[in-house]
Amino acid sequence: MTVQTPYRYDVVGSFLRPEKLKQARKDYEAKKISKEELTKVEDACITDLIQKEKAAGLHVITDGEFRRATWHLDFMWGFDGVSHTPTKQVFLSMVKQL
Repeated sequence: MTVQTPYRYDVVGSFLRPEKLKQARKDYEAKKISKEELTKVEDACITDLIQKEKAAGLHVITDGEFRRATWHLDFMWGFDGVSHTPTKQVFLSMVKQL
């Protein structure tokens, strides 16, 4: 007898980035490693993720969006008229407003 749950799920593609990848991105932004070195770390993390997805039996395989710094902002920077200005005090400003 096959039991079906009333739930359905879809893989949307974005997975939590491993610490190794987050550190490599920080090192790249600090100019401690090259773009090529960052790409090697991304490749290794993506390969590991794909193995996990296959082992979990997922029918849709994704790279986890590991080549993006963020899941939503990298998309926004592609629009004309939208600029990328890193800030460090956004959170503090928000807390002060509360």
